Amino acid sequence: MGLFKVFSSNERDKQLSHIQNLIDVAYADGNIDETEIELIISIGGKYDITRDEIMALKEKRKSVRFSPPSSYSAKVKLLEDLVKVMVVNKEIDDKEIEICKSLALKLQLSPVIIDDLVMTLVGAKSRRRTLSMGPFVQLDILTGSS
Repeated sequence: MGLFKVFSSNERDKQLSHIQNLIDVAYADGNIDETEIELIISIGGKYDITRDEIMALKEKRKSVRFSPPSSYSAKVKLLEDLVKVMVVNKEIDDKEIEICKSLALKLQLSPVIIDDLVMTLVGAKSRRRTLSMGPFVQLDILTGSS
């Protein structure tokens, strides 16, 4: 196998791992809703990962081993995408936060980055909305959609 083939195979593994992590966060609350899967498909498209490939990962017809990003910026991008998936349905479950923070630790980053990303991604919008932060806690934040 040539050097380019090894590099592209390793890069593809990282991309599929990225998508698998997004699916895992979406499933953390026990189900994956349409807004979450559509966002994951959109993110996957940036890596030339097809809807069919994503659905195979979602339905566990294909398994992917965790392959962490190498660069700091790629690690932050993964965490940012995780948080996007976590907030897209306007509810944040404790298990979703736990998975995101655990992954931050695996990437040798502070789990506080997850809180920062939530506030950055959600607070960057313009109108108020209430997000569920688990079964008993709600967070009133600025958002752009109702």
